[in-house]
Amino acid sequence: ALSKAEENFYHDSHSGLGKLDPATEKPIINTGVYGLGSRDFRQEHIIGAYDYAVGKIARQDGKTVNDGESFFYLGIDHPYAVVSDESPSGLPDGSIAVRFHSIGGWGMITTGKNLGMIIGEFSNYIAVRDKRVDEDGTPEEIIHVSANPKYGSEKKGAPTNYFMVASPERIKVNCDLHHVDVVLCCDPKAFLHTNPLNGLREGGSFVWESSEHDPNEAWKRIPKKYRQEIIDKKIRLYGLNGFEIARHATDREDLQTRMQGNSFLGAFFGVSSFLKDYNIPKDEFMETVKQQYEHKFGRFGEAVVASNMLVMTEGFENVFEIAHGEVSAEDTSTFLARLVTPCEVELYEMPIDGSAKAPLYQMATFDKEFRAGLGYDQPSSPLSSVGMMAAGTGRTASKYVARREVPIYKAENCTQCMECIVACPDTALPNTAQDISTIIRTTIRSYVSNESVKEELLGKIQEIDAAVRAEMLEKAAIKEDKTKFGTIVMDRLENLGLLTKDSPAYNEMQDILLRLPIAFHNVKGVFAGKEKKEPGEGGIFSIFVSDLCKGCGACVSACGSHEALVMAPETEEIHTDYKSAINFLDLLGNTPRKYLGLYNPDNPEESKAATLKFHLMLRSQYEALMSGDGACAGCGEKSILHAVASLTEAMMRPIFHRKSERLNLKADDLESNGVEVLKGLKAKDPAMYDLFRQAVLHLVMGMGGTDDKETKARIAGEFKGTDKDIVEGLTAVLRQDAYNLKDLQAIEGKLPNGMSAMAMTAHTGCNTVYGSTPANTPHPYPWMNSLFQDGATIGWLVGESFMTDHARMSVIPERLTNFILEGFNSKFTQQDYFTFTHFSDMDMTDNEVHEMPKVWAVGGDGGMGDIGYQNVSKVVMQNRPNVKMVLLDTQVYSNTGGQNSESSPMPGGFDMNQFGAATQGKHTERKSVAESFLSGHGSPFVAQVSLANSGTLYKAIMDGLYYRGTAFFQTYTPCMPEHGIPDYAAELQALRSRDSRGMPEFVFNPTLGETYMDALDVKSNQSYQTDWATKLAPVTKKRYTYTVAHWAFTEARFRFHHKIVKPEAVEGMISLEDKLKLITMDDIINRRHTDPNHRSYIPDFGVYTIDYDENGNEVYHTLSIQMVLFAVERRKAWRMLQSRAGVINKEYEEQKALLAKIDTEGKSIDEAIEELAHA
Repeated sequence: ALSKAEENFYHDSHSGLGKLDPATEKPIINTGVYGLGSRDFRQEHIIGAYDYAVGKIARQDGKTVNDGESFFYLGIDHPYAVVSDESPSGLPDGSIAVRFHSIGGWGMITTGKNLGMIIGEFSNYIAVRDKRVDEDGTPEEIIHVSANPKYGSEKKGAPTNYFMVASPERIKVNCDLHHVDVVLCCDPKAFLHTNPLNGLREGGSFVWESSEHDPNEAWKRIPKKYRQEIIDKKIRLYGLNGFEIARHATDREDLQTRMQGNSFLGAFFGVSSFLKDYNIPKDEFMETVKQQYEHKFGRFGEAVVASNMLVMTEGFENVFEIAHGEVSAEDTSTFLARLVTPCEVELYEMPIDGSAKAPLYQMATFDKEFRAGLGYDQPSSPLSSVGMMAAGTGRTASKYVARREVPIYKAENCTQCMECIVACPDTALPNTAQDISTIIRTTIRSYVSNESVKEELLGKIQEIDAAVRAEMLEKAAIKEDKTKFGTIVMDRLENLGLLTKDSPAYNEMQDILLRLPIAFHNVKGVFAGKEKKEPGEGGIFSIFVSDLCKGCGACVSACGSHEALVMAPETEEIHTDYKSAINFLDLLGNTPRKYLGLYNPDNPEESKAATLKFHLMLRSQYEALMSGDGACAGCGEKSILHAVASLTEAMMRPIFHRKSERLNLKADDLESNGVEVLKGLKAKDPAMYDLFRQAVLHLVMGMGGTDDKETKARIAGEFKGTDKDIVEGLTAVLRQDAYNLKDLQAIEGKLPNGMSAMAMTAHTGCNTVYGSTPANTPHPYPWMNSLFQDGATIGWLVGESFMTDHARMSVIPERLTNFILEGFNSKFTQQDYFTFTHFSDMDMTDNEVHEMPKVWAVGGDGGMGDIGYQNVSKVVMQNRPNVKMVLLDTQVYSNTGGQNSESSPMPGGFDMNQFGAATQGKHTERKSVAESFLSGHGSPFVAQVSLANSGTLYKAIMDGLYYRGTAFFQTYTPCMPEHGIPDYAAELQALRSRDSRGMPEFVFNPTLGETYMDALDVKSNQSYQTDWATKLAPVTKKRYTYTVAHWAFTEARFRFHHKIVKPEAVEGMISLEDKLKLITMDDIINRRHTDPNHRSYIPDFGVYTIDYDENGNEVYHTLSIQMVLFAVERRKAWRMLQSRAGVINKEYEEQKALLAKIDTEGKSIDEAIEELAHA
């Protein structure tokens, strides 16, 4: 309208509008931008915009509205930004503003929601009690509540916030709170990564998770730089040991962490005057909280409600005040003890080759934006606008603030089975085997400060080695001996007269050696067995615990009865010892080949399945996935991704290095003899020379055209060089390829080892969230995420580009070089030229295909099995040789809150598939994506595998990598929060799922034949010829049938489908094992199981089975209808798989005979069973 009125000033263009003189009447229009980077629009921004518009303040570049500058930004650091001097809270008088600090997965978000709901209930209570109603007769809103969480997209383990305001008036502020009255800090290490006191008003309350029972010790945990502020602002400090409270309240390990935040709900009411201000009796307070807990947690059972009430009550009663201490008091806020560091290290001088990355791709650029502690004030930039991250940033992350416990390594019990290394989802257990002399030499060289003593000791290495080795052999032969390697070394140094206990060098060496996790007693493959076969060659084995550890305990579960790893609370001393040990590990090289046993690192495909796990002893391969990301502790997906990345690296790196050496040799030969060979060819066969020359200039030097005529014309016009130039061009391409394969530094801060061996394209899911959330990504190779469903097709496109690049930049130049080096013994023909100009993978040798980088498409059961299934099917059909796919099957949409997927089991336990009054779950059978690709999809390599059997898993991946076609892997990856299992249980639950036929293993390898019997292998499943496997009960060793129901008993998602009852309660019921003999899948499809008069009738909770507790005691369970149906459905799927593999299932044959007698011959169930029993 203003523009039209201005136009009317010059000529009447718009009727109905007046005229506006732009010189005197037109108002100044200012334009501002807010919300960049999803930032809040805050109250100080409104004031700043107003102050700028009226000329009270300038932009950050000094310009004002009076200078004619009408554009500005709000909320970001920018020259055009305007910043108000005022920053009011905007909250009504009498408000109570609360901010929570916690770690994702500790229950703080749930606690915040409950607090808001409980205060809302108190509002109703007060209104009813005081008979305060609105005009329409409804209870007046006495207390207004506004609440919102703030957390990143990490799955668990990252810092989180929650904001809540309770006010007597409507709350209009809708942003993060910078003015708070109470801080509930559930994170004991909050001061290590943030300032939890920020914005806390004078006289406010700070309630802090603390394991200190002495208030004086708790005061020491506060950094000195904040103590004066606390004193000056008269902040009231309180401590609460919420974790201890939660541990005492429940035996469920998954709840002992999640319920910690709940104690702070009680603490809030314990330290605030809220109950007093509103005259709410304690009994009424407790009843209101209980009602909220029953609403929130009632579906999980009475025990969960009771334990939450207990935690809240303990928090209410046990919160204690921390008196202000001296500012100068000891500072223990770092949670660190004394760190042992090297006094000397050998530095590796990085080669300077002039190929520095552009600034946009440098780690420093990323760090400046994402790891500079800017937090809310992080700049908007090209990196964030396109979602680009530096590779492998997670390797420098620390999970110290997130974990509560860590594994403790009992070296004397370790057998080097490697199962803990395989299971660890976070590459937090770097390990190595080394010569004894290497450990001693590294200790002397890097930790002894006196140069003369150092040189004397280094000169005696062989003598020290021999003495230490002899005592190690003696100790290893003594059962139950626990002598540490470091103790032996120090004793021998003293006995040899090389050091005395009072010498500085003795203490320096002892300090580090006693902290090193060194095993020799039972690692027979590295020490005793090796020493027996090859005296003097035995070494030591070490497993280190890095700061990437999230404390899930998966390694301890995998270690099992060996008890070489046990969980313990992480004390400052343990943490510091581990950091000291990792510093030592960084001084060591890769594990020597002689300690890798039967694993062949040069040709891993030749290694047996059981030995492939030893590739993880090579740190360069162990760190093929770097972790440090925001995945949940214990995440089942991460162990599979680690297997995929490390095995691809294990396969490709030696191939790359061999090729690099081959190309350099050929380049040397070409430089020496190439010109003479071409000269001879030109004299001998001018036509072949001209054709070859054209091929090189066209294919290698980029002078091709749309046809032969245009190509020749371009060469004639553009190339004025000689044969020497052609040879130099080919040589340059060979040398660049060789450099890329071996000497390129792909990751800043890592040693040059060649270009990435793989790329990964991802379907949206958990894997993309923890894989792409700044600042930490676990992926040190090209990785990308596009739309939800198209990770597979994007991977196919990337694979095609890799093939094209590989052909043009590597294969064709080497093949052209071969013609020269072989003296053109094979004629270069027009057909050769045509083949090279139309080159594809069809023209590559097996070795050339193997040398090509691989692409992994990754996704979940939703992204690849549901929404993206057609994309996956399309890519499987293409059978491209360098495209591999892995489906991370959690059986649920884990990333989006636990929705049902086609891969979900029939009893569900997820959103849209819950147990309820109307239905007990879905009646559709579980979709097996991998099985669907066994037919009608060409000739892909297909495997359904998991951590249940690391040998089968690793061998399948390795065979799939070498398969000259697409490989598809469906892997069972348990999800802790969605399945309701402890953090340590991924491998354990995968084993239970496999053995119960919940998700059996199979490998389909088309190279083995053209029948299912030849190509399909199911023999890695326990009791693969029967319906069900059997297991032995603990202690009693009684054998029992292990069905999917028995697996279901171990996961909370299935909790409504079984009830634990006393033995007498099942009298008159039929056992599950017997009932299954009377039901077929056809009975279920035709709903005959609902007919009380039919043999297949299933009474709800009228079928039982027996499980066993950890002490071998019988535990009776009655089952829902849906659980019985689940057993029938899984049995039918297993029988189908057996039949494809040519397995004869006698139990199925017996069932058919039984049902024939009942259905055809009219026998009663008892008669038929009796008759067959005596047949």
